[in-house]
Amino acid sequence: MHDKDFDYELEEIIAEFNDYTPPAPPRKKRRRRDPQAQAEAVAEQMAQARQETPEALPAPEEEAVTPEEPAAECPQEPQDAAAEAEEPTEAAEPEPAAKPEETEEAAAAPEKESKKNKKNAAKGEEEHGQETVGQAAAVRAATAPRKDSLAKRLGLGLLSLIFAAVSLVCLVWAVQNIHPETTRTEAVRGDAKADIVSRLNTSVFNSKASALSDITYIRKQYTIPEEAVVAPMPNSACYGTLSIDRAEEVLDVIQKARDSGLLDGQDVIFDPNVSFYYDSDIRYYCDDTILVICWKELIDGFTCSCCEVKIADASQFRRKITDDTFGSPLRVFASELSNSVNAVVAMNADFYMFRDFGIMAYNRKLYRMDDSVYTGMYKKYNCVDTMFVTDQGDFVFSKRLEEYSWAEMEQFLQDNSILFSISFGPVLVENSQPVECDWYPAGEIDKGYSRAGIGQFDKLHYYYMSLNHSPERAARWTVNQFGREMCNKGVKTAYCLDGGQTSEIVFRGEPYNYIDYGSERGVSDIIYFATAIPETEVST
Repeated sequence: MHDKDFDYELEEIIAEFNDYTPPAPPRKKRRRRDPQAQAEAVAEQMAQARQETPEALPAPEEEAVTPEEPAAECPQEPQDAAAEAEEPTEAAEPEPAAKPEETEEAAAAPEKESKKNKKNAAKGEEEHGQETVGQAAAVRAATAPRKDSLAKRLGLGLLSLIFAAVSLVCLVWAVQNIHPETTRTEAVRGDAKADIVSRLNTSVFNSKASALSDITYIRKQYTIPEEAVVAPMPNSACYGTLSIDRAEEVLDVIQKARDSGLLDGQDVIFDPNVSFYYDSDIRYYCDDTILVICWKELIDGFTCSCCEVKIADASQFRRKITDDTFGSPLRVFASELSNSVNAVVAMNADFYMFRDFGIMAYNRKLYRMDDSVYTGMYKKYNCVDTMFVTDQGDFVFSKRLEEYSWAEMEQFLQDNSILFSISFGPVLVENSQPVECDWYPAGEIDKGYSRAGIGQFDKLHYYYMSLNHSPERAARWTVNQFGREMCNKGVKTAYCLDGGQTSEIVFRGEPYNYIDYGSERGVSDIIYFATAIPETEVST
């Protein structure tokens, strides 16, 4: 028996398995797919699987099928495979006649071939069954719902609830904590209060100035945040005290401020040739952001305590009220208030809690403007002149008897960028000219009392003067006399503050002038000037 006897069968089987292409595995479905598109894809895969599944091979034509043992059906082979099977050498080269000894083997061949065909057919059916089972499993996997879809949906729902809860908490906090006046004042406060970009630019500029300090001098820029409750601590090395016979040495301090650019080309009020009070000294403070000179001068025989201040930034001119709360009943010495905010120099303000007239604005907010009757025809809020300080450090006045509604005054504060107000008065100097006053409801203007006033000499340049009793002589100036002396110092505008025992200059945390009755009086507020240099940049 030779292998040639099985050529047709082997080639037929090989051709079938060579031409068979297994079905492509089902593609992975996306998480969110349209149900109709998914069903169509599954139907397409099942149709493709049916097309690619091979049919049972047919039994060879020469095989004799006996009644006792019928031949199993084999899958039909494709036409291409049958064409290749018909090409072999059977038709071109006929076999020679069989020898006698081969006749028996040839007679037994059909039976062997029949058994082998049965075996192959069974094998093909088994493989076909396995492939069909695999395809069915793939289809079931494609159409089965995702096991984690419910968990994911629950997770997304939980995250949504958490986000909604956080949003609600933020909304409730905003409603309860944001002041109702914020919407009206935020447009004005804006850059002055929270301009982070501006502060960053200032920091970068100062860093460059430090880096180039060995090559050239560049004056740094400093500012005190408007919302700061306490100013930077002054540098103790910048304080100085000189006797009045060394007054000329103060000019060296002034020249230092001029060289640093602090004076910005402005003149000064201090004159070393004035008549100093014999029992006094001269005190000063000077750094790159503030120059303060305090001296006592005799004017027409009366002792006047004087203080000249030049600052680099308007944020250094500030006001302090007790407890930082409008209406607080607490009264504190001016020296204590000055120390609590690190003031270089401080002065009394209007003692607003001692009187209830005038307009009270603080930290850009209007707190008091009572329009009830004061004395017959005059209303409390406009019975006196009011001085307003802008965020540029300039003075703006409203005059007594001028009419405003609450809304109009709020608009006035907004239009002029007002930081705070002082209500006492009257106005002493305006447009470099003294303002005469014949009658005024506060300050007993026609009697000789201790006086206090503040004036603006130039841009960010101020002058404070107080007239107090001295051990040798009592104060005897009227308001108009005091205003004329303020004007003689060259100020462009000036305003009268609360006098008497309230009148006080606090330098380096201690009273500088002689206070009436020899002791401080508890007050509700001060105005003060501070350095803007951060403590971190102060060299020891």
